[in-house]
Amino acid sequence: MKTKTQLQGRLGKALLQGNPLNAYVEESPVIPSSEMPMILTLDQLRPNPDNPRIGKNPRYDEIKDSIRQRGLDSVPKVTQSPGSQIYIFSDGGNTRYQILSELWQETQDQRFYRLHVLFKPWPGRRQCLIGHMAENVARGGLTFLEKAQGVNTLRGLYEEEQGKKLSLRALAQHINADGLPISFSHISKMEDTLANLAPYMPRSLEAGLGRHQIEALLSLRSTLKKLAPELPELIDCFNKTCERIDTQDYFMYDAFVDELIGLLLRDCPSLKFDYDRWLFELKVNKGKPISPEGNPGADDVLDSGVTASAQCEVNEPVSPTPHHSAPALESADKATAPLDADSPVLSEQLSPRECHDNKADAGTAHDNANKGVSTSEGAQPKPVESVSLSCADIWPLLTHQADIEHLQVQAYRTLFELSNQLDLSTSFMASSGVHSPGFITAPDNSALSLIMSAFSNGDEQLDDVSAALKHLLTGGTQADNQPVLNDAQFLLWMKLMYTLRCLFAQQRNVEPGIADDDEEFDYPPSSHITPEHILNGGDKHGNPASSGR
Repeated sequence: MKTKTQLQGRLGKALLQGNPLNAYVEESPVIPSSEMPMILTLDQLRPNPDNPRIGKNPRYDEIKDSIRQRGLDSVPKVTQSPGSQIYIFSDGGNTRYQILSELWQETQDQRFYRLHVLFKPWPGRRQCLIGHMAENVARGGLTFLEKAQGVNTLRGLYEEEQGKKLSLRALAQHINADGLPISFSHISKMEDTLANLAPYMPRSLEAGLGRHQIEALLSLRSTLKKLAPELPELIDCFNKTCERIDTQDYFMYDAFVDELIGLLLRDCPSLKFDYDRWLFELKVNKGKPISPEGNPGADDVLDSGVTASAQCEVNEPVSPTPHHSAPALESADKATAPLDADSPVLSEQLSPRECHDNKADAGTAHDNANKGVSTSEGAQPKPVESVSLSCADIWPLLTHQADIEHLQVQAYRTLFELSNQLDLSTSFMASSGVHSPGFITAPDNSALSLIMSAFSNGDEQLDDVSAALKHLLTGGTQADNQPVLNDAQFLLWMKLMYTLRCLFAQQRNVEPGIADDDEEFDYPPSSHITPEHILNGGDKHGNPASSGR
């Protein structure tokens, strides 16, 4: 009897303990091998740690109101990595998880705590990340920085899987094959952003600085590297400008350029550039090499007034507005060269065939004109067909500097620079007033002072020639006193002035004893020579152009 009682006791204890194998199965449920619906609580869910979104969804409040009123419109997809007890979102859903958590804390409503989800077998980190990026782009959009960081994470995952570094093209091919369209050039800009912009302006990038604003900044940085590769100070100025602009509440490209030029003027005096020259190099010239003296090379000044290399090459496209294909800031038929006292520029269209020849002859022609040396008899200038540039192309003006005060300061600064080179800086003083040109002239007899007095004095104080010059070029300050020349005609006037400079340089070398009626200058009567005759290649004696030309 005692033995029977002991046996029953042991059996009872065994029944109370249960089967150890069954207990193990309950603690480690089998992970489904195919998609299946489930009901999970917020405690069983977590956001995907590889989610590229680091900022708040711009539609967050709108989505929250929708979920509060109607619940979830779509069933979230979740997955589970091997060995983990936590479910994570596989294709987006992190924003909805955050909203549901807030609503649960606010309302304690079970419909925000228990969720119907669709379970997917674990696809791997790479596919989860691509799913999140595709979902975020479709639903709420990602900032350029977030996309760049997501692509950078993808690069690491691909290279870890394949055990080697990937080129940009290979990386783009892999990402496209996985269902996320992207180009290798876009990836290149993303990597440049992470390497060259993110360390210096993280706040602006995280706030959503657009793709084409970023492309414009990268283009500026590239231009600085091309201008003078041996001067790291240029890039230092760019980085400092990024840090300064990053403290502001909004981004303006023109303000960035203005701030950058201010630092370049202060920290890079070796290039001897003024504000306007820097503006030209950054916005128009786009990084063509600089001579050691800081002046344009001979190739930059042509008799035709167009930089040959700029005419034959198309600049990189940049646009400051997001979500559109990038339009080019410059086009091949709108190239410009600096226009200053030392290197005046004329405007003419060049065909691609002329680019090479003009580029080779530009330096010699310009030097000969300034020295008064005759060019070879066989060299015939090609006729000007049209003016291809506007004044705004040659002298860009920032929008916030187009008021009277800024223009007066610019006029005085330009005049001071010119007069200082002529040792006449004491002949002019700054002036303000709504009708002032920005300067006044001191009474002296220098040619520059006499000419500029036409623009600083009232019309009643001018002689006929000065008044006509002012009326021709600038007009007056009254509404009915418009200039005679429009912008295109003004450029022709500048071309005429440069042509006369070259002509007079030649004429200064004429021997004093030669008179106009000598044989060398015995031209036919003017009625025999027409402008069309000259433009068509006829010679100075009225003979037509040869058929072999």
